[in-house]
Amino acid sequence: MKSMSIAALLFVLFLGALFVYVAEDIPAFGDANSAPNRYVWLFDMDAEGIEDDLNQGIIPASLGDKLEGRGFPLPSGVAKLKEGEWDAVIIPEEKHYYPKEQKYYFIEKKGDKLDVYRYSLYIRFVEEGEHETEVPNMVTYILADYRGYDTLGETTVIFTAGVAVLLLLRRKEKRPE
Repeated sequence: MKSMSIAALLFVLFLGALFVYVAEDIPAFGDANSAPNRYVWLFDMDAEGIEDDLNQGIIPASLGDKLEGRGFPLPSGVAKLKEGEWDAVIIPEEKHYYPKEQKYYFIEKKGDKLDVYRYSLYIRFVEEGEHETEVPNMVTYILADYRGYDTLGETTVIFTAGVAVLLLLRRKEKRPE
């Protein structure tokens, strides 16, 4: 066997193993609590002394310091969902597009630790989209309203590529002299 064939075979086996390794981490289809669909874990911290503040709707200084240290916005309030779970909300800087407080963090107590998560943007799309855009179809309001400029750019690229292909494939007839 040639050295090039052996190298190609090793490369294909490596890519296959890498694919299996990556595919193991893909969440189950339709899993509502997977990271892309629900929230992403940010950090954990000791719950001692913090739980009482969260139950009263107060942002503990230690939680605020940790969020600011990581470059996240400070929450403006906390709402208790059930025992050991809270939603922290922020007031967006851009009032035109996001006129009210938005759920931003999910805080959950596990043992003597608090896990802090960042809600996915799609949670906001699902909960507020129909009300904000007055379009009943979620795919339509995400593509046409929230991602309108992006969709316009993609359409422009596809149109330009189509025109380029037509120009390249057109027939060139011989002109009579």
